[in-house]
Amino acid sequence: MAIDDDPRSTVVENVKPALVAELTWAKLYTKAMHKELGVISTAIGKSPPTTAGAKMKKSAEKLHDQLKCANLTVGELRDQAGTTPIPGKK
Repeated sequence: MAIDDDPRSTVVENVKPALVAELTWAKLYTKAMHKELGVISTAIGKSPPTTAGAKMKKSAEKLHDQLKCANLTVGELRDQAGTTPIPGKK
């Protein structure tokens, strides 16, 4: 069997564009979220204390948990890609 006939290479070739597309989407999505979080933080900082209620606190805690899981997933992808972590980030 020639190397070009290896079915695993075809799978990798088919997966790579989809993987790049998913990572590109994730970068764009997180960039937009980062922008929104800046706007939200500024608005909360300028608003009366009663605006930031228990419901908003619960939503922020949920976001924290979700981002913690996302960060672990990024770590898994980093390990699988064989790259090193960004210094100062964890």
